[in-house]
Amino acid sequence: MAQRVIKYFSDGSSSTFPVSFDYPVQIEPDTASLVLDGNELSYFGQEGMTEVQYGKVTFQFQCSSDSTNGTGVQGGQIPELIFYA
Repeated sequence: MAQRVIKYFSDGSSSTFPVSFDYPVQIEPDTASLVLDGNELSYFGQEGMTEVQYGKVTFQFQCSSDSTNGTGVQGGQIPELIFYA
């Protein structure tokens, strides 16, 4: 298991920031999640995709019942994933 705890402050603008691990992390199916916590207004994207395929790799996204800020697949907080296979 890998975990990364980072503290950022949002000003509500469309500025994004990278979150990465210090080393490659293997992600097994149905095992990755992201928790954002805070009271500040943060930018969120629109028109999210439930599935993205790149070569032989497929990412599937679903809404979480743990979400407390109204974001999900269609309007969410993850603008991109960087990966290698």
